[in-house]
Amino acid sequence: MKVLLVQPYHPVNVKLFGKVYMSQLTLPMVAALTPTGVDISIVDENVEPLNFEGDYDLVGITALTPTATRAYEIADEFRSRGVRVVLGGVHPSLMVEEALSHADSVVVGEAEETWPQLLADASNGGLKRVYQGLARPSLESLPHPRHDLTRRGAYNRIPKVETSRGCPLNCNFCSTTIIFGNRMRYRPVSDVVEEIKRLGARFVFFTDNNIVGNIRYAKELFRALIPLRVKWISQGSLNMARDVELLALAAKSGCVGMLIGIESLVGEAIQAMGKRVNRVAEYARDIRRIHQHGIGIIGCFVFGFDQEDKTAFKRTVRFVRKLNIEVPQFTVLTPYPGTDLRREMENSGRILHNEWHKYDVGHVVFRPELMTADELLQGYRKACREVYSYGNITWRLLRSIPYLKSYYKVRVFLLVNLVYRKLFYASEEI
Repeated sequence: MKVLLVQPYHPVNVKLFGKVYMSQLTLPMVAALTPTGVDISIVDENVEPLNFEGDYDLVGITALTPTATRAYEIADEFRSRGVRVVLGGVHPSLMVEEALSHADSVVVGEAEETWPQLLADASNGGLKRVYQGLARPSLESLPHPRHDLTRRGAYNRIPKVETSRGCPLNCNFCSTTIIFGNRMRYRPVSDVVEEIKRLGARFVFFTDNNIVGNIRYAKELFRALIPLRVKWISQGSLNMARDVELLALAAKSGCVGMLIGIESLVGEAIQAMGKRVNRVAEYARDIRRIHQHGIGIIGCFVFGFDQEDKTAFKRTVRFVRKLNIEVPQFTVLTPYPGTDLRREMENSGRILHNEWHKYDVGHVVFRPELMTADELLQGYRKACREVYSYGNITWRLLRSIPYLKSYYKVRVFLLVNLVYRKLFYASEEI
C-alpha cells in the first residue's frame, strides 16, 4: 500500500533566510507509527509542491483550523481522482461532520492507537468513517519521528522534541485540553535524552504546551539535560518564576528562553479565561526573576477579551517596554471550534464567519464587547507595527544584554523577533 501524508499550505508559514523557520512534528510522528511494509511519504506544501498525479492508495492530511480550507481543497481533489482520503489533526477532530464531507475517514485525537488500525482496515478495503481512540495513549517507548521523510535543507535546523502532552490550566480559548486532556502525560526522561542524542542537535524546541506543568518532572528533565550541553526553548506558565530551584536548573540545562502566556494585563480577563496561575499584581516580579536567571521571555498577549477596551493596546506596549520582554507575541482572540469561548460566542451570536483560513490569530472573526471589530483589528495592527519595528527590536535586545550575558542568546531572540515580524506582515496580507 502506498500512502502519502500532506501538510497543507498556509501563508503565515513564513520563510526566513529562504527556509521555513521550523519543521512540523505531526506527520513525521504519524509516519513513525506506520507499520513496516507500507510505502509512506510526506509532502509539506510550505516547502515543496504537491503532485496530485501520484499513484497513491491513501492520502492522509493533517489540519489546524487556519489550514482547514486548504486541507479540504486537497482532499476534494484527490477524491475526485478516486483516491481515498483521511483527515486528522486538531480541526477535523473538533469538526468531525464537516471534515467527513471532504474525506472517506476522520481520525479523532491522537494517532498512536488509531493510525495502525486504520491502515490495516484500508489494506482490507474496509475503512471506518471515524477512528477515535478509547484512551489517552501512553508516551512510553514512542518511536522516533521520521524526519528522514521531510525535505532536507528546507527548514531551519531547530528540531522539535516532545516530552509531554496535555495542560493542567484549561484556558477557555485553548483547545489543548480538549485534544490532549488536562492530566499531563510524560515520556520517560531517558527516552527524551536518547532522542536528542540521536538528532545530534545543539538547539532544540520542546513542543510541550507547558513544560513546567509538573515541577517534579521538569526538574528531573532539566537535570538530565545538563550533561548534553544543548540550548533549548519551550513553552511554560508564569508560575515557574515562583520556584527558584526550577529556574536555576532550567538555566543550567541550557534554557535560552520560554514562551509564556501572559495573555492580559486585566485581572478580570485572566479570571474569566480560567488561567489561575497568572497573577497580574505579580507579573513584574515574576518576569524580573526569570530575567535574573538569564532566561529570555517570549511573552504571549491576546487582544480582544470582553473585559478589555481600546486602552489595552497602548498599555500592553508600555508593559512590554517597561519590563523589556525580549519578544512580544501579539495575537487576536480567536474562538476556535470546540472551546468554551466558541460556545459562548455562538450562543450570543457574536461569530462573524467561518472563513477558517482567517482563524490565524491575526484577524478578527467575532464581535468584541467593548470595541468594534475594526477597532480591535486596527489596534492590534498598530501595536504590532510598533513592537516589531526594527528600532524597537534593537532597543529591546540591547537592554537584554546585561542579564542574558550572552550574545548568542541575543542572536537567538533577534531571529525570533524577525520570525514574528514576518508572521505579522504575512497575516496582514491574507
